[in-house]
Amino acid sequence: MGKWIYLSYPLSPDTPAYGGADSLKVAYSKSINQGDSCNASHWSLPNHLGTHIDFPKHFFDDGKTAAGYSAEFWVFQAPHILDISPIRPGTIIGSQYLDLARISKDTDLLLLKTNFGNMRNKQIYWKENPGIKPDMASFLRKNLPNLRVLGFDFISLSSYTNRELGRSAHRLFLGHPDPILPLEDVNLSLLDAGIRLNTVIISPLIIKNADAAPCMVIGQISNGSR
Repeated sequence: MGKWIYLSYPLSPDTPAYGGADSLKVAYSKSINQGDSCNASHWSLPNHLGTHIDFPKHFFDDGKTAAGYSAEFWVFQAPHILDISPIRPGTIIGSQYLDLARISKDTDLLLLKTNFGNMRNKQIYWKENPGIKPDMASFLRKNLPNLRVLGFDFISLSSYTNRELGRSAHRLFLGHPDPILPLEDVNLSLLDAGIRLNTVIISPLIIKNADAAPCMVIGQISNGSR
């Protein structure tokens, strides 16, 4: 059946945030070391932190939210990993980077590997991240009609060096009867040309009216590229 691996990063106070914003803050309310009967803590974090997914609500007040999706939506039986590395800082990725001959028309989840995740512990990761060109939304809908989610190993669909273009991209991906949801800051380090990605499950934190949510992503892999 294949091996299951994490495609999401664990959250921590060191998790990089878009634009250098606040990361996870942990306050311990109970501690066994301090004489309490158990350990407990309070967490404070932005909802666009770490491996997370954007919903239409992010850019549209009447857009669909986290709670609006069925459980089945989050199971992807035809995922595809496409290595387009190396991608330089600040690059706006357009359709010229995609070799459609290598991507099945049945693809429901497309993961772009740029290797920019190797920079995750450096300021450049959030300050000069790549982005996605706005017209990629229509290009993907036309050529991959089953695509529901686009994931990538950098911090946001929107490059911090070209934020207005990034806002346009978000609106075109999310503001459509068939939105393509961006899955941002994905851990693709374990996937290479010798790995076949069979199934992916995305499990977002479901909070009512959420415009985005951190999520756990797991993938089932086996030998042999796909």
